[in-house]
Amino acid sequence: MLSLISGLIAPAAPPSPRSVARISAGTGTQLPVARTPLSAKDSFSVAVGAQEAADIGALSAARRNAGEGASLLQVAATGLGEISDALTRMKELATLAETTSYSRGERAIMNAEFNELSAEIDSIVDRTEFNDIKVLEGVSLDFKVGTGNASQDSITVSISAATVAGLDAGLASDRIDDESSASDALTNVTNAIDALSDIQASVDGAGVRFQAARLNLTSNENILTALRTDLLERPVTIGTADNLANLVSQEFLSRAAPAMAGQLSSAGRVLLSSSRLPAIESSRAADRTPSPEESQTKAVKQPSAYETAQNTKSSSRSETSHSVDIKA
Repeated sequence: MLSLISGLIAPAAPPSPRSVARISAGTGTQLPVARTPLSAKDSFSVAVGAQEAADIGALSAARRNAGEGASLLQVAATGLGEISDALTRMKELATLAETTSYSRGERAIMNAEFNELSAEIDSIVDRTEFNDIKVLEGVSLDFKVGTGNASQDSITVSISAATVAGLDAGLASDRIDDESSASDALTNVTNAIDALSDIQASVDGAGVRFQAARLNLTSNENILTALRTDLLERPVTIGTADNLANLVSQEFLSRAAPAMAGQLSSAGRVLLSSSRLPAIESSRAADRTPSPEESQTKAVKQPSAYETAQNTKSSSRSETSHSVDIKA
């Protein structure tokens, strides 16, 4: 029985490519099959597909370049944000120092902080770099974001120097230890903040251009990949839903049958063991020697010779009374 069931669910061989190709056409599911250059048309398709593969590779490289440009601008924007915080504090200190109510010692403390913030700006510029490029010292970089030589295929990123001297020439030597100097420093700090805002706007604008370039390159790459797939692969109809279900069931059986056969084999061993249990129990009961208690119980239950004789007489009387004929 078990061998019969195992035979019925034996793994079915998966359909070969030729059997799939022989399934009738009609409106059914289609699978892509690679072309083989058997004709002039197919040879042309392969040649065009190779050219499109080169174009797809170029688009992918351009997309990576756009990503590099966007990453560089993110690094620059982070450094510019730190510089903006420093200039904001410097303007606050210059505004405080321009007031006459502060003592000489208080002005000295404010002037020291002002100078430290000025030095910190140059330090931020020095440590803000991308791929060993100090992007805030004044750079002009070209990024190839297209596959041609047109102007739209490249993006030029120009970032002015964000050093203290680059933002305002007089700010590097400013001090705020008296009212007059604080007034001049306040003017220069304000000019530096305006210059920094221009740099930040330039970086933000370039970031938008890189983002648009990446989206455009990704879209073109996907479109060209789809066209190449359609060119180099032809759909083969595998038939209607019934044929598709048949293929799916064969694939399922080929994968699931070994596990199912193993489970049935285990179940058969359990059933065989269960069928042997009654015979084993009977043989064990026959071989077992009765205990003294069981022997006494059997002796009590057996009738004596006198009880056997009385029972025999009662049976005889009953049979005699039933056999008498009553006459009228």
